[in-house]
Amino acid sequence: MRAPLALLAGLVLATLAPASAGAAPLVGTQDGGVLSASESISAIKREVDSMAKLHGQVARFEVSWAALEPHVQGERDPAVVALIDAYVDTAAKHGIRPILYIDRTPCWASSAPDDVRQGCKGVDANRSEVWRYAPAEAASAVPVSTFLAQRYGPRLAAFQLWNEPDQSNQKYWAGGDKVRRYVRFAKAVYPAVKAVAPTLPVLAGSFVGADGRWLTALYDAGMKGSYDGLSVQFYDLPLYALNRTRQVQLAHGDTTPLWLTEFGYTSCAGVNGKPTQLADHPCVTRKVQAQNLTDVFAATVNTRWLAAAVVYALHDESTAYQFGALDRSRKRKPSYAVLSRAAARKSGKYRAPVLRLRRTGGVVRAVGSAPGIDIYTLRVKVAGTLRFRAVLRADRFNRFSVKVPAALGSSRLTATITRQWDGRLYHAKRS
Repeated sequence: MRAPLALLAGLVLATLAPASAGAAPLVGTQDGGVLSASESISAIKREVDSMAKLHGQVARFEVSWAALEPHVQGERDPAVVALIDAYVDTAAKHGIRPILYIDRTPCWASSAPDDVRQGCKGVDANRSEVWRYAPAEAASAVPVSTFLAQRYGPRLAAFQLWNEPDQSNQKYWAGGDKVRRYVRFAKAVYPAVKAVAPTLPVLAGSFVGADGRWLTALYDAGMKGSYDGLSVQFYDLPLYALNRTRQVQLAHGDTTPLWLTEFGYTSCAGVNGKPTQLADHPCVTRKVQAQNLTDVFAATVNTRWLAAAVVYALHDESTAYQFGALDRSRKRKPSYAVLSRAAARKSGKYRAPVLRLRRTGGVVRAVGSAPGIDIYTLRVKVAGTLRFRAVLRADRFNRFSVKVPAALGSSRLTATITRQWDGRLYHAKRS
């Protein structure tokens, strides 16, 4: 039995064709952890060594500001500095350039309410209830940012300004006035980092919203010019989200590159396709996970405005979060080979949708399969005249089934499906 079709009703799209051939986006991955004093240097080195076996060009990692400067500005935990040193040094040894991002506001700088901060006393002063809030003053993040940029800049691929400030769960940028607060943060940190590391790309973002509202609000608040690129973290429909975001950029005169700093699919469906969803992402099979990653890399390989494509994650983390190229016992999944080929610039071909018109009794359906990384426009004509249009996406098994209105009859039908990414058209016909 097929899973229900998800229709995106009323969505109006403009096709933005990928740019002509140029340098392929950087390929990489990240682990799911955060550098903190509880980790060991040897564990960090093993993790980076595992990443290196994929031969990617970049590796994304998180630096917790709360762990690095837990008590006061400028007073840095030497154990955390040693861990960052180990990560960057080991990566450089393998020819990997890290994308470093900083988040997690320490209590002394947090905008958390006073009853949450509780005087910033006790061993748990920097607990998640506190660090998830944005900094109270944007300038407080400047010294730690310039420290990191100056110390590691020549070996980094990019310095990323925070993580998912628009995330609805408020896990990273809680509090009010989110947009203006983030713009103030970017405008304070960006020039300071560029002053000490002029050639280091600074990325604003990394937002998850693909409908353009968050990005438009950032432009309206004056963020344009305070970054060298925009980092985005699009999971289930990355091609649609990238295309939509690029349209919003161009509409505002912004031609800086996009960095896809997180994307992926959780293979929590197992072999038989169940369950449908765990946590906040739909479950797919390992086969579909590998197919979708293959298609993303194949579709974007010549897209010059996309600077990087970083898969989340190196290894599975839990029953729900099976995004990894390695499972929890560190065995390779099918997606491991996909990542390795993409890093070697052997991205393969972007799979074409398959479309058929099928009649069962008096009912005609448009059925088929399509890469589950984009959305599609279905059009049905009767004797050459357009009579039906639907915007659709494939289900989590990369299949779709749409009932054609009975009023159209069951003869002289012609159907087409257009993929949004490049506007390519595919046909099916029924006499």
